Amino acid sequence: MQVDLFDTYAKINANAQVTGDGTHQAAVSGSKTLLAPIPVAGPEFRFYLTDSPRVFVEGNVYGMYLFGYGNFFSAAGDFGITLSKHITANLGYQLGSRLNVNGTPDRVGLDLSQKGPVVGMQFSF
Repeated sequence: MQVDLFDTYAKINANAQVTGDGTHQAAVSGSKTLLAPIPVAGPEFRFYLTDSPRVFVEGNVYGMYLFGYGNFFSAAGDFGITLSKHITANLGYQLGSRLNVNGTPDRVGLDLSQKGPVVGMQFSF
């Protein structure tokens, strides 16, 4: 398990509007930011390519059903090299990440997909 933090920003603009009863409304806009923590869970694997734990390939698939509001899924794989007893360098690829939040009559839905390279360091104690 882990918690993914999404720093989100949304902005919407509406030009002048004419409503069903013929009244006119001026242009309006609004924006909002939200730091959304999403707990995710799923399997993770690590396969050592040599007899020592220095070189390995690892991957994971995480997800969370958001109880009728939508869902989040991600999958990633990387190649790691142990530099010292407590430090590992990782290089890989985010195979896919998909966040879907269902819209309602008074809220806009969200569908975000991303993929790309992953680079990092891993510290163990």
